[in-house]
Amino acid sequence: MASIQEVADFWENARTIAEHGAIAAAEAGAQYIQKRIQQDTLMRSQHPPGAWHETRDGDPPAIASGKLARDTYSRPAFGNWARASAAVGNSSDYARITEFGCTIEAVSGEYMHWKDSGSPVSGWYHRFLENKGHPFISTTVDESVDDGSLHEVMVEAFREYDP
Repeated sequence: MASIQEVADFWENARTIAEHGAIAAAEAGAQYIQKRIQQDTLMRSQHPPGAWHETRDGDPPAIASGKLARDTYSRPAFGNWARASAAVGNSSDYARITEFGCTIEAVSGEYMHWKDSGSPVSGWYHRFLENKGHPFISTTVDESVDDGSLHEVMVEAFREYDP
């Protein structure tokens, strides 16, 4: 029969192990989302830099230079035995407007003007442009939850710490 101290030590050890498990699971989940964004979501549609390309509203953006993929990061997890959190983000200056959409207006002059491979000879002229958004972070998270892959990755990472 185990002594009270042995039982207390067992539960203290189990709590310590589980604490590391929650952090490991959160971190594994964030790293999985980061990789899936870089290797799957942003690779579905491609075009050369500077080339005109139309992506349907709501679809992930097409990759051109690779900057969105390179600037995607995951932050280390933190937490306690019951909960842990980790983050996935993107440091690109245009990631937020790509993810959520925006309206761009001319600021120096009446029209914005640019040329690309699909423009008329004189280029494009617009007073404003409406971008409905091309989510790539939220799309990846939603798909990973729906297909069960995020759950599998996190459970597998926690398993090592399961008392």
